[in-house]
Amino acid sequence: MENITSFEWWAVASEASMVAFATLTLFACGAFSKSFANWISLFAIFGITATLAIEILTTAPTFSFGGMLGGKSTFGVFVYACALLTALMSFNYFTKGGKHRNEFFAVVMICTVGLSIFVRANNLMLAFVALECATICLYILTAWSKNCGSSLEASAKYIVISGVSGAMMLMGIAFVYGASMATGRDLLCFENFSMGLVNPIFIAGLALIVGGSLFKIASFPFQFWSPDVYQGAPTPVSAFFAVASKGAGIVFLGKICMSIDFASMGLLAYQDKAVLVMSIIAGATIIVGNLGGITQINTKRLTAFSGISNAGYLLVLVTALLKYRGISGLFEPVLYFYLASYMFANYGIFFVMNSFQGIDDYDQTLADYRGVMKKNPIMGGSLIVNLASLAGIPPTAGFFGKVLILILAWYAQLYWLMGIMILGSVVSIYYYFAWIRASLESPDGNERKLEPLPFLYPTILALAISTLLLGVVVLYKYGL
Repeated sequence: MENITSFEWWAVASEASMVAFATLTLFACGAFSKSFANWISLFAIFGITATLAIEILTTAPTFSFGGMLGGKSTFGVFVYACALLTALMSFNYFTKGGKHRNEFFAVVMICTVGLSIFVRANNLMLAFVALECATICLYILTAWSKNCGSSLEASAKYIVISGVSGAMMLMGIAFVYGASMATGRDLLCFENFSMGLVNPIFIAGLALIVGGSLFKIASFPFQFWSPDVYQGAPTPVSAFFAVASKGAGIVFLGKICMSIDFASMGLLAYQDKAVLVMSIIAGATIIVGNLGGITQINTKRLTAFSGISNAGYLLVLVTALLKYRGISGLFEPVLYFYLASYMFANYGIFFVMNSFQGIDDYDQTLADYRGVMKKNPIMGGSLIVNLASLAGIPPTAGFFGKVLILILAWYAQLYWLMGIMILGSVVSIYYYFAWIRASLESPDGNERKLEPLPFLYPTILALAISTLLLGVVVLYKYGL
């Protein structure tokens, strides 16, 4: 009997390597005494770094495992870099009193693999299974400070919200599978999405899947969980939520839009309706994120609302792709440029946030940052540069990321959405600069004590320099 199942194991070399290192890390935690804990930590960091190198240096077929898995993309490098930065940041967290550091590394590694497979999947069921694997890891990571009430509360809220979003996505997949029975085509595969647009059941299923994805990126009207979870989760986990998890959701939505061609099916009226809905969601997300941000003094909640507004900017990019497929060649470069600038800025800020005294950062406020620049110029300078990038101040990478999205939105003729995006960026300057102003003020002695780990200074400096360097590269390349 002919074997019709294809197993190209080299196509998942990086994911398999990460799982192997995570398994060995957990085994070492149980097999060796606490005196070997630092060596195990170094092994875990080496494993993440080695996996990142494998992802960069190796190639994979366009389709593997019977077509269920796609080829490698830039997202693999992005999410493994997030895992490495999260692991490095966690050293400060565990130095301040956190427990089970090496087990934390292992769970982060497994979560990273789940997000990588989620984005690479060409089949909705495989994508769902990978996403739920990553989500379960995020439940655990959010509740890592089990002796802290805010951490347990954040985990409980995230479990409930993720249960709802997962159920919504699974119901959508069931509808899509039902539509497949009616059309005689496997509409669970992304390449067949356009053919399913003639079936109302498929459209309903796809709407539910998109809704479940919007939950994950904290987009309007599903953004309400984000501030509470960011505030209660351990700071390294909040950083991972803000960047890796959000990035995976946006890339997944972009992949869906790339797979849909309304014109080929003669359904341009459906395209206009879909663009209108996505435009409203994107615009509302920008408005809610920025209006929520200007009322915040708690830094972790402020970063959550910042993340909501940035999700809105990225949804503008997704909407532009949905409206005008002519920008498909520019979509991925612009998307990953923005995600890279967002990663550098956010991790740079979270490294500083995680460097204050005390394991629990849930009640950290802007007042705690008074005099940071005077107390520690490295931390203060990094904070200012990265906040300026999120605010979109030139010549930082964040400014050019927003400009590139505006250019593609202009090509797609999303003029009113561009206006909302510009207005949102202007409003965001208020709360970002409130944070910058606090760091430049003179300390009054009531702030939390800053206790950074000196061996993390190179990483913090590298993030700030990268935020500036990306902008300089754009200036040089385009002669601006």
